[in-house]
Amino acid sequence: MDKWEEDFLREIVELDTNSDEKKNYTECTEVIGRYCEDAGLKVSVHDSKHDGINQPNIVAELDSGAKNTILLCTHYDVVPAGDEEKWTHPPFELLVKNGKVYGRGTTDDKGNIVACVSAAKELINRGSSKVNWKILVSPNEEIGGEWGIDYLINGPPKIRGDFAIVVDSGPSYVSIGASGVLAGTITINGTQGHAGYPFKFNNAIHLSIPLMNEMLGYSDRRRKITSKLPAPPGSPYQHLWGRFSMTMYQAGSKTNIIPGKAELSFDCRLIPEEDPKDIEEDIKSFLAEASEAVFVDTDIEFKVRLHGWGSDPENPFIKTLHAAVNDAVSSEIPISADLGGNDGHYFTSVGIPTACYGTIADDSNFHGIDEWLSLADYENVKNTLITFSEMCK
Repeated sequence: MDKWEEDFLREIVELDTNSDEKKNYTECTEVIGRYCEDAGLKVSVHDSKHDGINQPNIVAELDSGAKNTILLCTHYDVVPAGDEEKWTHPPFELLVKNGKVYGRGTTDDKGNIVACVSAAKELINRGSSKVNWKILVSPNEEIGGEWGIDYLINGPPKIRGDFAIVVDSGPSYVSIGASGVLAGTITINGTQGHAGYPFKFNNAIHLSIPLMNEMLGYSDRRRKITSKLPAPPGSPYQHLWGRFSMTMYQAGSKTNIIPGKAELSFDCRLIPEEDPKDIEEDIKSFLAEASEAVFVDTDIEFKVRLHGWGSDPENPFIKTLHAAVNDAVSSEIPISADLGGNDGHYFTSVGIPTACYGTIADDSNFHGIDEWLSLADYENVKNTLITFSEMCK
């Protein structure tokens, strides 16, 4: 990472752009726009202003006069720093130490922004790119993307390309798909009353215990659902598989009150081939049978519905990207799909084949304390993008 890149990263990391407060968005895009223009890119800004808050999206273009255009998807919003006292250095100051760069957003995803712009700068200097680029730099990714990539693709800008790379992923494999998500809450209905008279009331906590045991059976059912897409390296199964987890539990208000209600939240991961509507009905049906089996009255509410997505591994752009990673990084890096979800579905939903590659290593503390970016991974991602653009036909 040279001084220009380090200065670029420092300026945007120093701006707290957490997705909860949505502050410094305009200031951050001004910095990014300035560095993009300095790199030789044409910059346009599309503000998806929502609830009175500016949420500017940048489109930075490299026009090589080629027939094909590649979309590079990145984002500048970050998750909150959390307990800043637990950081070993201030989260919104850049620290370069022992081959790592520390700070909130360094790897997720501001380092990837810099890698994209720096790669474009190098391609412009060489005059060697065989494709056009549109670098999409958005807010809102950490909370769903509605006013970010969704806005650029499906809103008034209607950005289009021949292939998309989500530069917001890990360096250990090239991802060609991601899991869908269904999340919600099951309410266990009991009756509230005085804890001195437990025999008079239906304790929602007590009722929920056998129900949760029944719902473990749904975890087993989901585990048997498998995708045609390969799972990431180190996974317990060869192919992406379905998952169901109970993730939060809330009940009670005082020690001397029998709770009349308990809430059990869940997260269900779908393989790319599944439709969330179908799995929603399956969960409802399983819950109804489980509730009847243990004599519990329940309700269910779905709060998150996201489609998974997958691209054809034989797509020429995907094969070229994989070859570029093999050439620039390692010949042992495989093609896989993600266990989590990401913005790729916005592209595939409008017919744009998509893959993911980026700097977000599993151990980089992204979303955690002392987030860091590996300088080696940074260089690998940048060089991969350059190699890919020079290899395209």
